[in-house]
Amino acid sequence: MRSKYLAAMLIAAGLPAVSAAAEEAEGATKWSGDIGVGLLFKRGNTNSDSTNANANMSRESSKWRHTFKADANNEQEEDPVTEDYVRTDENYFASYKLDRKLGEGSKNYLFNVLTYQKDNFSGYHYEASYAIGLGRRWVSTDRQTLDAEFGPGYRVKCLDPQDTYFSCGDSEEDAIARVGIKYELKVSENTVFREDFSTEVGDEGADTRAETSLTTAINSKFSLRLRHLLEHDSKAPDGTSESDHTFSVGVVYTLK
Repeated sequence: MRSKYLAAMLIAAGLPAVSAAAEEAEGATKWSGDIGVGLLFKRGNTNSDSTNANANMSRESSKWRHTFKADANNEQEEDPVTEDYVRTDENYFASYKLDRKLGEGSKNYLFNVLTYQKDNFSGYHYEASYAIGLGRRWVSTDRQTLDAEFGPGYRVKCLDPQDTYFSCGDSEEDAIARVGIKYELKVSENTVFREDFSTEVGDEGADTRAETSLTTAINSKFSLRLRHLLEHDSKAPDGTSESDHTFSVGVVYTLK
């Protein structure tokens, strides 16, 4: 089964090159998006340092739509006895999604999505998934958009803790059904609300990721973002929580 999963990932990795060649002739838009950074330093009864960063990039043509996301969270806290700093959170996530629009002006599209996550406090060495399916843009106006998609896929959760990012000695693998919903609302001229929800359901449980954000522009390049991220594993390993909540406020740099 793992060979099928790897083959699917290789196919997905090759699709951007195919679409890029087609887009050269179409005059596709350049990559655009934003990069956000948040910092929190506490000194006093508790000494801790916390950093988080995220990137959201997209590129679109008449037939193709690329979406790339990345998140990183790190936190360390001082041990009051030894005065050494101990890492209490370390989480990395990345996803790439390629949509193929089904005809000019069509609201329907085929999607491929590849995800990878490494959370050193989740009980897993890493988690990765690939899914393919059908999506539809149900709402498309100057003020708001709503996409919904569904399709089958395959998921790997590595159980064997190792110091590398991809090798695995023992893993849980299962077929999944993936549901994704993405909503964007232009609240005002300077403020945008976004909701990005996805869940992957299989024999090894349901993994849900929901990102909610409110972004207000300061000027043409910088914005202030309030963000909440929910990550839920219905069959979390023993000794770990099923849900993680991350609240952050940070500065965002816009790339156009």
